[in-house]
Order: sequence, then structure tokens, then C-alpha cells
Amino acid sequence: MATCSDSSETSNRRQRKGLATGASRILLTLLLLLGGCAATGPQGQQGSLILSDEIRNLFESATILPDHVYYYTGPEAEPEAIIGIHADFTFQGHYWYQIAPSQAQLQSWNRQIDNAHRIRNAYKGARIMSPDGRQVGIWYSLFDHTVIRFPDEKTILIYTPGPPPIRGFLDGVEGRDFSGQGQRN
Repeated sequence: MATCSDSSETSNRRQRKGLATGASRILLTLLLLLGGCAATGPQGQQGSLILSDEIRNLFESATILPDHVYYYTGPEAEPEAIIGIHADFTFQGHYWYQIAPSQAQLQSWNRQIDNAHRIRNAYKGARIMSPDGRQVGIWYSLFDHTVIRFPDEKTILIYTPGPPPIRGFLDGVEGRDFSGQGQRN
């Protein structure tokens, strides 16, 4: 004959087994998601940005390059980045919106951005470079950090911009003395 303590032990075992199974399912789901994300990193050769006052001046003077296709990301009224990709290239990227800019559109953005009065967060101009060193586009953004990849020689993939990763600022600081009192031993 079962007692009250016997039935509560059975109930506790069932609850523990159910919790373990639920935790296992959650862990398995997380591992599958993380494993899937690991395989979707940027593919292709890496491109780069080279900061350029000339390109900044192009955007701020509302000059439109005729052989480029333009895109922006961020709010339409004040984009976080505006790019022009040479028409010879196929552009890929999420959250970029293609536009057919006019001088009036660029002037409106320039008034909203008001780069001349920005001290800390000024927009920067840059050349978008291919892995072999050719200029393939132009860049105007609050940020100068992004991922640029070339899955093939005529396709360019640009991620939306953002601040540089913290690790980039910390690389190579081990062993350095920032106290102003000389080298550490």
C-alpha cells in the first residue's frame, strides 16, 4: 500500500524528469541556433574603406556620380550612411534602400545632417575599395566601420555600419604602461 510520502516521491521524480527534459530541449535549441549562425558569417574576399575628404566634399556639395547606384540605411530623413556603388557591380545588403538621388534630396539630407556643426559625430567620406585596390564606390556615414565582402569579382556585399568592436580598441595593449611612469616589467 502506498503512503503519502511514496506518492510525493513519485511526483517529485516526475517533476525533476520533466524539468531535465525541458532544460535539455532548451539547450539543444540554443546549440542548433548558434551552430546555424556560425555557418552564416561573411563570405568572399574582404574590401575596405579609405577615408577621404574629397568624397565627403562630393556628398556635401550634392554631387551625384552618374555611373553609380545610390543606397542609404537608417531613417530616410537623416540616414546613418549613404553609399554610391559603381554600376558595374551587383550590390547585396540587408537594410539598404536604393534611391535615385537628386541634388535636392542630397541638399535636404545635408541640411538635416548639418555636418559643419557636428563636432564629435561628424559624417565621414570614404572610398569603398575592392580586395585588389580598385575604388568601387563611395561612402558617407556617421560610422567608418562596416563589413565589406566580395563573394565574386562583380558582387559587393556591405553590412550596415556601426561603431567599431570594442576588441579593436584593446588589441595590443597588453604590457603597455598607461600611467606615464615608464615601462612595466
